[in-house]
Amino acid sequence: MSSENKAVVRRIVNEHWNKKKAALATELFSMKAAISTPDGELRGPEGELQLYNAYSTAFPDFKITVEDIIAEGNKVVMRYTFAGTHQGTLPTIPVAASGKKVNVQGVAIFRVSKGRVEELRFIWDKFSLMQQIGTQAAAAAASA
Repeated sequence: MSSENKAVVRRIVNEHWNKKKAALATELFSMKAAISTPDGELRGPEGELQLYNAYSTAFPDFKITVEDIIAEGNKVVMRYTFAGTHQGTLPTIPVAASGKKVNVQGVAIFRVSKGRVEELRFIWDKFSLMQQIGTQAAAAAASA
């Protein structure tokens, strides 16, 4: 079961996210999937598409690289790197496109059932992302 669940997660990374196949969200995420991110809580394939669209708009060339992947039972944990060029705005970080390249580390914990994600918890270094696109410097200058 663990190897099958790893395969689901690898498919999400390689096909859905990296090959930009947005439509796969309905196949890979359950209707009741709970998705937790530093940006907020989302639900189901629609929530996954909302997250996907936000980041693929802000970083159209993004790529996720799996650094480590571990599975046990219905849980899959992935350590990853998100890299891309800031070319648009994010709803949670309303700053104009900086054109800067980013490289952010994160961890994702998936709970998979019957080939679909039931729960996904993202943990990424949002502070580092904000620094890399220049929002932290701008905020510090504004408060000085």
